[in-house]
Amino acid sequence: MISVGFIGFGKMAQAIVAGWNSSSLHADLQVFAYAPHQDKLKANCEKFDVVPCASAAELCSKSETVILACKPAQVSSVLEECRDALEGRFVICLAAGITHQILDGALEDVAHVSIMPNTAMAVHAGTLVVETPNTMSAADEKLLEELFSPISSIVSVPDSLFGIAGTISGCGPAFLGLFAEALADAGVKYGLPRASAAKLAAGAVYGAGAMLLQDGVEPAVFKNEICSPGGTTIRGIVTLEKDGFRKAVIEAIEAIQEKK
Repeated sequence: MISVGFIGFGKMAQAIVAGWNSSSLHADLQVFAYAPHQDKLKANCEKFDVVPCASAAELCSKSETVILACKPAQVSSVLEECRDALEGRFVICLAAGITHQILDGALEDVAHVSIMPNTAMAVHAGTLVVETPNTMSAADEKLLEELFSPISSIVSVPDSLFGIAGTISGCGPAFLGLFAEALADAGVKYGLPRASAAKLAAGAVYGAGAMLLQDGVEPAVFKNEICSPGGTTIRGIVTLEKDGFRKAVIEAIEAIQEKK
């Protein structure tokens, strides 16, 4: 039995657990969670078959692997509070902006890694960005893969690229949601029922992502294979380019990076 504890149990933690609960891992996992608002914590834990804890120290005592899923501003105080309780544990940090350099100072003798997950893990279609360097042992690496490979693809990146990788995987799904909404609106404009248009748009986004991952082709190659000479798709692509679609996406990523 693998024991995992979340310090913080917000949307991202819940998405991860939702994925675990519908995967082959479910029978081998015992999941704990701690958050300061106990009433809300207990209600959320009940939804996901997670055991609530009254304190971070209690959670650490019950969990071999501790996942820091609290707000970034809370990480330092949590680490200070739990420093002794984390001895011998494997610490996984998913709080945005908390790199190995920050963790190194607070967890000198504790194995740790910084990651960036995304909410698509809830449906086994997530992406996990893993920062290198880290202090994981071979056993820790194996456990990380065991926990996350059933619900996501795993990409390791150097610390200098950790921020941009997390931006693309973490914010990208929201951009695609906006794109799917626009596709659905276009369908409704031409007479499709809203439910049908939304289902078609979601299927297009999901299917394209699945094919890109499965085939491992460059996005440009994938796009070109769909665009027949003189066909309908290339006409749409040309219009998107004329209206600055690619430029808008890149500038959206730049705006996020500048904020960090």
